[in-house]
Amino acid sequence: MDFQTISIREFNEYRKRPDAWVIDLRSKEEFEEVHVEGARNVPYEELDMFRKYLPKDKLYIFYCDRGSSSLMAAKELSRDGYRAATLIGGMQAVLQKR
Repeated sequence: MDFQTISIREFNEYRKRPDAWVIDLRSKEEFEEVHVEGARNVPYEELDMFRKYLPKDKLYIFYCDRGSSSLMAAKELSRDGYRAATLIGGMQAVLQKR
């Protein structure tokens, strides 16, 4: 199964979808400092632990600081049958858009 890479413009549309869950893969400290409204924090290192709680009928939109961890997470989950997307540029893209 494939995953999507989405731009910051697309991200703002995707995250409004009722079936979308936005997942921030950064550390709890980074998340607490600044995050996308409505995002859930699951640090990348803990993703495998949380995977069993993620329903497969959702679209998971991952972001991290710059996009590399979210790219790996989207690849991994899409291989297991999840619908996944990654935000190109990560939180840095979000901050630049503000």
